[in-house]
Amino acid sequence: MPLVARGLAAEDGAAYAASVERAVAAGELLGSSSPHGEFLVPWSLSEPQLVGVAELDGTVVGWVHPEVKALVVEPAFRRRGIGRSLVELGLQMEAFRARPNLLLGVVPGEEPAHAFLAATGFELHSLLWDLELPASAAAASPAWPDGVTVRPIRIGEDRLAFIRLFNAAFADHATPLHMDEAMATTPELDLPWAEDDLLVAELGGELIGFCATEPRRGQDGAVEPRAEIWTIGVRPDRQGAGVGRQLLRWGVEHLRGIGVETVTLSVNGRNPRALSLYESEGFVRTTTRERWARPVPAGT
Repeated sequence: MPLVARGLAAEDGAAYAASVERAVAAGELLGSSSPHGEFLVPWSLSEPQLVGVAELDGTVVGWVHPEVKALVVEPAFRRRGIGRSLVELGLQMEAFRARPNLLLGVVPGEEPAHAFLAATGFELHSLLWDLELPASAAAASPAWPDGVTVRPIRIGEDRLAFIRLFNAAFADHATPLHMDEAMATTPELDLPWAEDDLLVAELGGELIGFCATEPRRGQDGAVEPRAEIWTIGVRPDRQGAGVGRQLLRWGVEHLRGIGVETVTLSVNGRNPRALSLYESEGFVRTTTRERWARPVPAGT
């Protein structure tokens, strides 16, 4: 049977999960937006339209997830043109979402990946900086602007408002993020955060900002010593009033309060304002990841 490039289907779940697990163990996702694969499988299965797969003789042999900037081909099936087929599928997926580029992530010095990206029409787009706040660094407590109130999200009743806030906050981001509003009306789908780990800020009864943290917990419930502030978002018309800084401080305070020692986060180099904010709060740069882009052709 010929190679088929298509969307992720429900029956692909086990094969996709196994491929993600293998890729994480091999370090193949370190340049992506999900370097350790947290929540990637359940997120993908809840929003299968975000994932494209390559199938050969009934076997899933690779996949592309533009939202997390990842493309994986299983080792036994490499050098057969499967990666190129997944690039073309990724371009079609991003065209459908009206995105200007297909973005993929790699780490510096990953020469096979660089060679593949250059050969398939990608160019370096930006750098993603990884930062951390060492356990020894002092951190200020949040001081909220007048009229702003904060609370943990109530996913059952906040989902649609939160998804709209999320999409507005990241519409003009260097590497745009998007959540499907259909998630708000499908009962079995849920947001990938525990309610206590996601704070929302309100003004006049409307959501204007959020901070999503991702502590890792073992099977015994113990929190691991390193955890990430996954993202902070503020509605565009409420930016510049200090809400983002206070959300950052809350994220640090929350994670340290549950036993996290070192807090990490990432920021795109094309967002110097955010980078300056994080560094002014004591975060230091540690490593970097690359974002490579291929423009989506008109009419794709």
